[in-house]
Amino acid sequence: MIQKAINRTFVYDQKAMKLRGLTFILSVCLITLIFIACKKKAKDKTEEEETKFDKPAMLANCADNVIIPNFQAFKSAMDSLVYSFTAFTQSKDVATLTTLRQKYITAIIKFQHISTFEFGPSESEIVRSNFNTYPTNTLTINSNISSGSYNLGTVSNLDAKGFPALDYLIFGKNETDASLIALFDTDPKAANRIAYVTACLSEMQTKTNSIVSAWNNSYRNTFVGSTGSQIGSSLGLLVNQLNFEIDLLKNAKIGIPLGKKSLGVTLPEKCEAFYANSISIKLAKECLANIEDVYLGRSTAGADGKGLDDLLESIDAMHGSEPLNAAIKNQFAVTQSKLNLVAEPLSSSVNNATSTVDAAYLEMVKLLVLLKTDTPSALGIVITYQDGDGD
Repeated sequence: MIQKAINRTFVYDQKAMKLRGLTFILSVCLITLIFIACKKKAKDKTEEEETKFDKPAMLANCADNVIIPNFQAFKSAMDSLVYSFTAFTQSKDVATLTTLRQKYITAIIKFQHISTFEFGPSESEIVRSNFNTYPTNTLTINSNISSGSYNLGTVSNLDAKGFPALDYLIFGKNETDASLIALFDTDPKAANRIAYVTACLSEMQTKTNSIVSAWNNSYRNTFVGSTGSQIGSSLGLLVNQLNFEIDLLKNAKIGIPLGKKSLGVTLPEKCEAFYANSISIKLAKECLANIEDVYLGRSTAGADGKGLDDLLESIDAMHGSEPLNAAIKNQFAVTQSKLNLVAEPLSSSVNNATSTVDAAYLEMVKLLVLLKTDTPSALGIVITYQDGDGD
């Protein structure tokens, strides 16, 4: 009798355990289904709200009033830079050198307003790497000039051409104007030097012309017609490149010279336009201004058109208790105010005003988080590039 009771109890316990297990599994499944349903409902709501938003108009505004005009302005600056170098080679004096340097500064400033658009035609031409890989490799430049034999299309010459190489060649390293002019005039390798600068300018001008032509023809319509949010869509490309540019601003333009990648050891020689040594902060400000223009859909004339800000507003994207768009706009303003406090040249400020530069850097980090984490999440966009620094 006792054994039968024990057996009945054992069987009952087994059934109870199975029932509890089944109940647990059903509960988990129910919770999962509810979660999926809620997530789908939220996604559907976002997609519905995005559908109501006029994406083609936003992309058309970006193409017609932001991207294409900036490329055209850059092309004009490049053409003027090429012309001024030709004038310098014909009359090698301080006046033509001064004009050449001014045209260089104008062109590299304009470059800050097209670097963001590294997709489509620009991606085909690999603009960022070909035009602005810095710090420049002066040893390779001097070797190329000395030998007179080089191929600017090879990877080994990426840091020996473009704006950084021109910066070194027309501003010089501790040369007087007279001694620098002599390098293009009476030096035994003067002809090689002129040929090298000509080759660098020619490559940049050719690539620029190709990009402008592509945007003015078929690519403009391709860009405007891609209205999805998937990988490879115009919105996906725009958001990814916008964030890539902020990463470059934070790291290459400010963080690396500040020592953020070298255990606090400052590296002033890694500043952008190091040899001109008076425009590094100016270039950072222009880069930040362009990022904000793209985000706002603001034209080169300053008109506020449809942009990512309007898209975020249309789906009621939030950052904590405040609208995400408001948080982003505020962070742009704060970042700009901190960057305005950093004095030129940056190569001196990273050592003499380290805390001021660091304050600007930290605000860039905050801006990056808002645009690289919150914004893609709200829009259902995948960030496809890797910066490797964990922000």
